[in-house]
Parts: sequence; structure tokens; C-alpha cells
Amino acid sequence: MVEDDPSGAYIQLDSVSRADLSERGQAEYDYLKAYTFYRSFFFLDDESMSALSRACLWFESHGRGVDRMKAWELMGTAQTAAGNHKLGLVSLKRAQSVALEIQRSRQRAEMTILLLVAVFATLVLYFRARRIQAEKQLMTEREEAERTMSIAEDLQSRLRQMEDATDSGADMLDRLCEQYYIYEGTSNLQPRILWEVRSMVEGLRSDPAEQKKLEDKLNRRYDNVMVRFRAAFPSLKEEDYLLYLFTASGFSSTTVSTLLGREKAQVYNRLYRLKERIKASGETDARFFLEVLG
Repeated sequence: MVEDDPSGAYIQLDSVSRADLSERGQAEYDYLKAYTFYRSFFFLDDESMSALSRACLWFESHGRGVDRMKAWELMGTAQTAAGNHKLGLVSLKRAQSVALEIQRSRQRAEMTILLLVAVFATLVLYFRARRIQAEKQLMTEREEAERTMSIAEDLQSRLRQMEDATDSGADMLDRLCEQYYIYEGTSNLQPRILWEVRSMVEGLRSDPAEQKKLEDKLNRRYDNVMVRFRAAFPSLKEEDYLLYLFTASGFSSTTVSTLLGREKAQVYNRLYRLKERIKASGETDARFFLEVLG
């Protein structure tokens, strides 16, 4: 109404009791009364100028930036229109200063919002990366568990084939069966089996006593093959003897690579070179060694 019908708005304001308003209400009332008077007559009488002065002072101490700017702008315009150019310039400069404060405040708010958005985006990316990392870790652990269970099946199968009534190495299979018997039907079954298989792997990988048990198995099954193989090739590395032992025992490539702590490609290459060395050796047992290995 102030913009469309300032005269009618002035009449409406004149019917309001200023004394019944709060301090902020009185300041807003004084500004609107002066503004509607100026819009109606394009100057301010003494009463309206006094009211605007009160509004400017109150807004300067308690008002919002926009209220201060509008009040000082109206004051400067009215003073200039009344011929008080110097005072009008001071008031307009004050309005300009407040406008710059508002602009800087808005820029700071925008920068704060941008900073908050950036922090939020960083947190989202961080937690997303953590989730992806956790999923990858879980997948790696699942793949490791599946690989270990595959090794467990391989160990059980091969040891069962090689065991006999006097076989001292059958305790490896017994250990797996014991864990299965104790924890079957519980959530601890797979972790216990995995732990037991890892223990067996470490034994076959680094414990000479466990390696000797497996070697004795193979000797009993294949006419002292390891004794004859070591005698025929005394200069081989211990890892080559183990490669022959594990492969001749019928373990899968996954199990052999795990026991030797090598990649499958390395195991394939070493096994190929070992076979070629046996073929080229001219040993009378060469054919026998290759048949057991096959």
C-alpha cells in the first residue's frame, strides 16, 4: 500500500497509536510515516523529519542493515530536496557505507555457506572412500577365506589318499576333523577351520618336522621316491625339493603356491624348469621321478 497508494497509507498510519508500539515498532512506524509523506509530497515537514531522525538513530543502534540503509537513504534524499546538500551528501554516504557492509556481510555468508558445502562434500567423499575401502577389505577377506577353504579341501583330500594305518602324518586331517566336529553348526566353524588350515600351512611351509612327515608319506607311497630324488639331485635348493614334494603329493597349484609363498606363475615356471632338468639329467630314475610328479 505504501508503494501503490502512499497517501492512503499515510492516513492508515495516522490512525495507529504510536505509543502502543514497541521500540522497534515505533522506529518502523516513524520511518513509514516519513516515507509515505515524502512519496505523497516529495518533501518532509518538520514533524516527519523529526520522526525520520528518530528512526535513523534507533536503526543505527538496533536495526538490521537493510533498515539502516533505507532510513539514511530517505534522510539524504529529503535533505537534498530541501536544499541541505551537504547534510544530504553525508546521509547518502552513510547509506552507501551501510550498503557496502551489507554486501560484505552477504559475501561472508556466501563464503561460509561455500565452506560448509565444501566441508560437507569432503566428509561425504571421505566416508564414501572409507565405505569402498571397507567393502574392498571385506571382499579381500572373503576371497582369502574361500582360497583357504579350498586349500583345506585339498589338504584333506590328498592326506586322506596318502594316509595308512601307521601313518603318523594323519594328525593333520584329524585336526581338521576335530575342529569340524566341535564347531559344526556354529558361527565359529569357518573361522576355526581357517585358523587350523593356516596353522597347517605354516607348519608345512616352515617346520622341518611337518615337512619330514609329509616326505615320509610320499616315500611309503612311492618306493622311497624322496630319498632317491635327493640322492639323484644333491645340488638342488631346498625349495626345489619342497616343490617336488608338494606337487608329487598331489596338492593343487593354489595349495603349492601358498605353501611356498610364491605366485602361481613362479610355481609353474620353477616346476617346468625342474621337469626339464630331470629329463635332461640322464638319471636311471628320471622316468620314475616324472611319473610320480605327474
